[in-house]
Amino acid sequence: MLQRARQARGVTLEEVERDTRISRRYLAALENENFGLLPAPVYARGFLRTYARYLGLEPANLLPLFPVGYVEEPVLQPWPKVATPRTWPSSGLLAGAVVGVLILIVVLLYSLGGQGEGSSPSFFGFQTATPETAAVPPGEAPVVAPAVTETPPLSSEIPPGAMPDLRARPLAEAAATLRDMGLSYLAVEVSSGEMPAGHIVRQSPAPGSAIDPSQVVTLEVSRGP
Repeated sequence: MLQRARQARGVTLEEVERDTRISRRYLAALENENFGLLPAPVYARGFLRTYARYLGLEPANLLPLFPVGYVEEPVLQPWPKVATPRTWPSSGLLAGAVVGVLILIVVLLYSLGGQGEGSSPSFFGFQTATPETAAVPPGEAPVVAPAVTETPPLSSEIPPGAMPDLRARPLAEAAATLRDMGLSYLAVEVSSGEMPAGHIVRQSPAPGSAIDPSQVVTLEVSRGP
């Protein structure tokens, strides 16, 4: 029917292809009933409607003659499941390590303070040997050490180049000494019934120890009676 209608109009497959934009390969397959060359049925039926209207035929009279299921549609296999390995960004690992170190320091200082007069130490501050800002928690006024008329001299038994004896000294003076030695320190406030407020109760490393520039000196500062 399609071939006779086309020949009656005197047009070639090339002309039909140009006017309908349907490949001549599909047009010839429709005329020769070579349905295996056609695409999926939904597209093939669309080609048949367009070609029939172009030739002046009624598509409704041709569609019932069109075979159903002439093409074995491929069955698509489901995509395999790929497990994405869990990765942690390097910045997250670094932040977790820093938090773990800080927690360890707090626990260690709490344990050291608990060996004193039975009081619980409080985190007092960490400075890189700068006396003007030593042991000042955020949002609080700096701790001013009481005036001391006489400061005990450094022990003459400590050899040069060893850790000085900072006990019973004001925090500002101890911080200045550590600054001159290029050392950093961590100040922890503890209760002391004997030492005036703002003075060093204990230190770590102990006086006379070898100086390690990478080590942080821990100073327990009296908060007073």
